[in-house]
Amino acid sequence: MRVNVLAPWVSALILLPLASSEPSMTIISENVTRISNGDTFSMDVESSGYVTRMWWNGREIVGNATGGYTDTGGKTTFNFTSGPTLIEKTDSMIHVGFHNADFGDVYYVLFSGLDGHYQYVINQNLGYQGEVRSLYRLDPLQFTWGRTNIKNAPLPAIQDIEMGYKVQDETWQRPNGSYITKYDFSCYVRDLDFHGIYGDGVGAYVIAPGKDYYIGDHLKQELMLHRESSTDDAVLLHMYHGTHYNSEFSNLIPPGKMWGPWLFYINDGDLDDAAARSKKEDAAWPYPWLRDDKYQQRGTVQGQLILSDGRPAAGAAIFLGDEDGAETNNQGSNYQYTTYADANGSFILNHVRREKAYRLLAWANGGALADVEGVHNGTAVEFANADSSDIDLGIITWEVPVDRHLAWRIGDFDRKTLGFRLGGAQMEHGLSDACPANLVYAIGSTQENDWCFAQSAQGNWTVIFPEADEGVRERGAVLSLSFAGYTSQNGYGLGRDSYAFPEIEPTGLNVSMNQQLVGTIVSENATDGALYRSATTSGGYYARQFIIPGEMFLSDRANRLDL
Repeated sequence: MRVNVLAPWVSALILLPLASSEPSMTIISENVTRISNGDTFSMDVESSGYVTRMWWNGREIVGNATGGYTDTGGKTTFNFTSGPTLIEKTDSMIHVGFHNADFGDVYYVLFSGLDGHYQYVINQNLGYQGEVRSLYRLDPLQFTWGRTNIKNAPLPAIQDIEMGYKVQDETWQRPNGSYITKYDFSCYVRDLDFHGIYGDGVGAYVIAPGKDYYIGDHLKQELMLHRESSTDDAVLLHMYHGTHYNSEFSNLIPPGKMWGPWLFYINDGDLDDAAARSKKEDAAWPYPWLRDDKYQQRGTVQGQLILSDGRPAAGAAIFLGDEDGAETNNQGSNYQYTTYADANGSFILNHVRREKAYRLLAWANGGALADVEGVHNGTAVEFANADSSDIDLGIITWEVPVDRHLAWRIGDFDRKTLGFRLGGAQMEHGLSDACPANLVYAIGSTQENDWCFAQSAQGNWTVIFPEADEGVRERGAVLSLSFAGYTSQNGYGLGRDSYAFPEIEPTGLNVSMNQQLVGTIVSENATDGALYRSATTSGGYYARQFIIPGEMFLSDRANRLDL
């Protein structure tokens, strides 16, 4: 590794990190650089790309674990071909970069008195990628619990994993029938205040107040932490570009794309302290200390969304993303911004990077818009110049279908399973087994919560609804199917060692009206991993419409829809 800054230390004389009065960078050897904030925190960064040692108040927290690093989903680690480069140094701060022209650059920023470090990554030449992440694999003896905004529980013991029967990807069944799966520590990334691992007298957390570099929309979920089954490491993940809960895809990552900065925070395991630190970081973002023009040049985008039938788009999900308006849950090449409209349909998006053009999309989030299907996908957004900081879109009209009469509906248009049986339950492997293979739902008498959150077993789900009037017999009808998550591959994610599946096979959903086939939903590209990874609320959203001819409907007795 080429060294850009030299320090007059002899590596043989340095056995432990030495405290100093201000932040420092020390060249320990040709392949090891030690960075310190001068008092409470220091770390060793190797040219291999790994942070192999971290000390907090004299306590080493990596132990025999792997340490910290950035990679492309376990495929390619960002090793460093040049650096360290001293970006900036003051009496209270040090900013250091490590570089790889083929992958990307990793930067660390340490402040005096700050327990931990800020980190960010800039892409150089990654091309198309499905996953890009930074992670911290720490001493399992010190870090025994995990915390997200929805779960606070012990990490599974490695002994339980080793004694269990592996049923699929990182999921084991204990002898008592219960399951261990790393996916139970997943959550919605944009709802997250902080997540971390902690134990007796120590805690490590990722605090990411600015989430515009995250992939996806409001319903993007990701794995946050887990016990590594092969090494016993306690793993704290920062999956800023991940695919665990999407259909398989990859994004073209442009050179210069910045992930971060975020704070890797260390304390004594006090979750209240971590929560207070998270609020402090929220108030400080965007960080003024980062000297990057594109990062600092930001503005606001606001407007009011009104449906063409005159209703305000109350509570609508608002998404500002790529100009092409591609599938929102998979967008991640650039920067994405999300919010929800208020009761009047008004919205504001703050701190929007001004370097590119965007497209504004919106969709129903239940509530007052429970009957509104489809997406508003027609508003281009572009800052006029680098000095323009605010955009007011005024009143935006969301065109919705007119001259339609709703015959019946099960659930809300909200891209979620909420309201259905087990919909929104705590993540638990195999919960879909509690849903029946065959289900009969009678419009007007069956309750909405009798419709289950997942259909995974082979069988028929049947909807019985009243006889059709002459208008329906003449004009036909539109059947809208809205899936909170959908996969059409039997055995997706299980692998060859699970349930003896020799390979992944396409499966599908037949749609029939009164025992006449309307259509079949089969897509080999629909490989959403949400359900098998314990999701109960949403995954990769998928919707289809079918035109049902009038002659398929019965006017003298009840009609039957089979799925």
